[in-house]
Amino acid sequence: AVQLLLAASSSRSLAEHCMRLGVARVLCVCPLLVSRTVGMSSPGTPVTRAARLTDGLSAFAHTMATPPLDSTPAKGEAAAPQSATKSNASRKRKIILDTPPTDWRETWDLIIELRSDRTAVVDSMGCESAAAVCADDNERAYHSLISLMLSSQTKDTMNFLVMTRLREWGLSVASVSAVPEDRLRELIYGVGFHNNKVKHIKASTEIIIDQHGGRVPATLDELLALPGVGPKMALIQMNVAVGQCVGISVDTHVHRISNQLGWTGDTATKQPEKTREALESWMPRDVWPHINLVMVGLGQEVQTEKTKLLRKCVACSDPPRALELMTKLGLDIDKEMKKAGLALSPLRS
Repeated sequence: AVQLLLAASSSRSLAEHCMRLGVARVLCVCPLLVSRTVGMSSPGTPVTRAARLTDGLSAFAHTMATPPLDSTPAKGEAAAPQSATKSNASRKRKIILDTPPTDWRETWDLIIELRSDRTAVVDSMGCESAAAVCADDNERAYHSLISLMLSSQTKDTMNFLVMTRLREWGLSVASVSAVPEDRLRELIYGVGFHNNKVKHIKASTEIIIDQHGGRVPATLDELLALPGVGPKMALIQMNVAVGQCVGISVDTHVHRISNQLGWTGDTATKQPEKTREALESWMPRDVWPHINLVMVGLGQEVQTEKTKLLRKCVACSDPPRALELMTKLGLDIDKEMKKAGLALSPLRS
């Protein structure tokens, strides 16, 4: 770790060394080592940027699955398994990018830095948090699955409220199997399409009991066979509950931001599944486990916490680049900076 920190001369080199050598967790538990190595550098220096990126990587290192270290997709190869969709036969030609987008790594490093505080709604109310309080692995997997099934067309705040209600009631495979549909409908009231979700949850729970001995499925194909579980949900469940990252889960935030950044090619993708194909065709697999949580949180802050996000941009290691990023994501910088009472002119290079 000492040699790594001394050798790194930029945020990009440190990120690549961290991912390749698998020392993110070492840096996470060795803040004294980091502070002694980086010293008191100014915010814009490469060494300080490297330290801030390390903090960002550490903020997400303990929550996600660890993919193979040597698994960058080969040119022309769509890396995720074909089973990450309900109907393989209906798939059209895959979107494959021959080369990664220019400067994508620098942009990703900056996003990681901006998200390192983990204060977006998804960080405290997403499916990962909904299952964090469970002691038993199968109970945790079931809570995570139910949270994901409830999340469609539902804000994280409402989903978290309903999951809290279910936990207080006694959420488990056995209790859901035994409860009448009318009572379950009352318990999940507030989420979108709650009538359909009641049927899907009951049916999936019976499959878990009849076909899997009461244990939540731990493969992608088995999860996709559950009623109401699509690719986005199954990929997150594999990542959070099973500890295996087998694909990039793309929701509306990931879909929108990827297109705004030009990460899906010259032509914007129209469906999240096509965005997933485009991203997986070029993005190194060491990034896959973090994409959903990081970009969902960023998207939430862009939409509802603009002032907080701009303050982080001003305080980050590269404010001009951060403000340029915000412009790409649709923020009116002049208007929002004025509303936030932040000075703009010194930050633009």
